[in-house]
Amino acid sequence: MNAAAVLPVAVACLVAAASVGVAAGPASGFARSYLGRLEPGAAPGASPTAPSGPGPRIRARGLLERRPQAVLATILCTVTLAWGLGHGTPAETALTLPVIALLGVAGSVDVVCHRLPDRLLGAAALWLLAVRVAQALGNMLLVAPSAAGAWRVRRAVLCALVVGAAALVVWLIRASGMGLGDVKLCALLGLWLGYAGVGHVVTGLMLSFVLAGLAAIGMVITGRTGLKDTIAFGPYLVAGGWLAWMLAVA
Repeated sequence: MNAAAVLPVAVACLVAAASVGVAAGPASGFARSYLGRLEPGAAPGASPTAPSGPGPRIRARGLLERRPQAVLATILCTVTLAWGLGHGTPAETALTLPVIALLGVAGSVDVVCHRLPDRLLGAAALWLLAVRVAQALGNMLLVAPSAAGAWRVRRAVLCALVVGAAALVVWLIRASGMGLGDVKLCALLGLWLGYAGVGHVVTGLMLSFVLAGLAAIGMVITGRTGLKDTIAFGPYLVAGGWLAWMLAVA
């Protein structure tokens, strides 16, 4: 195996290790700090993003500790890395690893307090925009002059806007149970999967709703939640997007 083939694989492995480190370190640390600012008794003005009114119900606080987040990020990144390399897409895999690591932390926060931190979603969105624009410019300037890369970036942004707008309409329906953080995460999935194609965005959203519906039915049957209770939708959006990405690279 020559160096040209080994280098992308080595870079993907390094990015996987760095992504786990970020998730277990600064990202989980921010998540714990974010949770602390949401709790009753937190100092007024401690966080400009903390919602007003009664604090959210806190559950499974230990999920945001460093070790559980390290385990979760390791599982997510290892599976992503193995899948991507197994299907011969080391570059795409390296670009995706930080996204799935950050979304793993964001989904964990949603499980704990039914909130999705803007900072984690924003970091993932900025990473995607930066690498996609750089990728498109690199292809145009260094590889082969083509407008395909630029069109894919525009399509991803358009998917983010359309999906975000549609989710916002759903959010306006009070009975939907969707939170504003879910709206932002839907837009992020549009940005992430829209680069591969509109069909993958649709697949990711459909999988998210199917997974959430099955989980809700299971929790009602087992008595863990009531028919009128809401569940954290963020983890299912993350899982649906992740599965759709796997299908896209397969």
